[in-house]
Amino acid sequence: MSLFTSPPPVVKRLISYIKEGSDKEEKWKEKAVKSLVKRLKNGTQLDELERALVSQDPSTRCVTIPRSLDGRLQVAQKKGLPHVFYCQLWRWPDLHTQHELRPIATCEYSFQSKRDEVCINPYHYRRIENPGLHLVCLLTGSFSVHS
Repeated sequence: MSLFTSPPPVVKRLISYIKEGSDKEEKWKEKAVKSLVKRLKNGTQLDELERALVSQDPSTRCVTIPRSLDGRLQVAQKKGLPHVFYCQLWRWPDLHTQHELRPIATCEYSFQSKRDEVCINPYHYRRIENPGLHLVCLLTGSFSVHS
């Protein structure tokens, strides 16, 4: 077997859905996808992930991986929260932290649910724009309420 084998078809397809503009390196993106494919327990989860990415539909099922003890995932020397990694890859390349994400109501395995499995379906999370801005406004009193 050659050291330069191409990734399996499912990995290639999942890589093709990655959003442009991600600041992650190309090699890291491929490693993140390969790592995820290995972690998913069965082919139906891969199918569900691909269906979510193609349809961009939040009504798709949860796609789960086992939660680590500290909740983080390590891919090629980079540690982070799994739902953040995969939301960055497939939805919001400019996403910075987990504080910008909220799970949708129907997600049974959201990161916040603290279950043994964590959902990494990027369409099971919605983005909260500038979550710190509201806090800054509240703390500084620089907001107004109009009746």
